[in-house]
Amino acid sequence: MDDQKETEAVEELTRAISFKPDLQMLNLRAAFHESMTDFSRALQDSEAALCLDPNHKDTLDLYSRTRLKNT
Repeated sequence: MDDQKETEAVEELTRAISFKPDLQMLNLRAAFHESMTDFSRALQDSEAALCLDPNHKDTLDLYSRTRLKNT
């Protein structure tokens, strides 16, 4: 996916999340941020998703990866 499409996807997810925070949307937006090397925002979204489900495996994996990259 090119940078423009990723940016558009993040914007759409942000609009949806603003109406109702959702684990899958937060996790997906975190993954987009990670792929765009915005590790700080990826970490923030991962943390928000983990507040909704602290045992969600995909989010835990993403959180661990972005925490290492954000140092």
